[in-house]
Amino acid sequence: MVFWVLLLCALPSLASLSPLRADLFFTPPIAANATLPDGSVGFWQPTVVTLVSGQSEAVLIDTLFTSDQAVALSDWIEETLTGRDYALYTSLTDMETIFSMGRTCRGVFQASKSCFPGQIPEESFQVLAKPLAHNNFTLEGHIFEAIDVGHSDTDETTFLHVPSLDMVVAGDIVYNDVHMWMTESTTQGQRDAWIRSLDEVAAVNPGIVVGSHHRQGGVDGAFNIDASKEYISTFSRLVTEAKNATDLYNKVLEAYPNRIGNLVLWLGCQAQFD
Repeated sequence: MVFWVLLLCALPSLASLSPLRADLFFTPPIAANATLPDGSVGFWQPTVVTLVSGQSEAVLIDTLFTSDQAVALSDWIEETLTGRDYALYTSLTDMETIFSMGRTCRGVFQASKSCFPGQIPEESFQVLAKPLAHNNFTLEGHIFEAIDVGHSDTDETTFLHVPSLDMVVAGDIVYNDVHMWMTESTTQGQRDAWIRSLDEVAAVNPGIVVGSHHRQGGVDGAFNIDASKEYISTFSRLVTEAKNATDLYNKVLEAYPNRIGNLVLWLGCQAQFD
């Protein structure tokens, strides 16, 4: 399902299209109330959100979920937009994008409070979301296409295609050099479905591909689509070879020694053997 969250919207009649620009807000890894097999503290993935703006309007694509992150993001938006109106689009319904979006987040909210104690306030619950009528919207005349792909790192995910910028904002479908969330892809069928979702991203032939989970400084190129597909295929193979979660964890680390976000990897490895 595609969600459109209306925060503030003004749609003036424009005689001609104003140019668009895109900006990224990066938030570094945050410590979680969880440990890795070696006993060290696990950190949640670094994350980016995308702000696309025109002359007088903008759209924020996805958001963050702790109070501190929300304050920093809000300050950055205010500084970047200098008074322009904006709306919020969310690409999926996972814990990083649905806080402050109503009852749909309650189950994930409770689970996440134990992982990030004191960082996600109770008042996050507000009913603001509604589906897009036609899976697209415009910003100052520029079309934004919301494409529903189904399963990727969770169910019911989408990506946003912005032809004017030759850009796809891929949410959690594409990962940029960090370990991928395999916790909700515990069957070969689910992992195959994720690869098909990546094929759908590739089918629009984007020049720029922004993945939400993102190594700082990583280039937002289309090569991340193939890199994500290769990671899923390798993970699937290693699942069949591993004896247990720890063995799988070590095998994936050996295959991808430079990817970051080992907590997400460890949680995914445990899920394969639950």
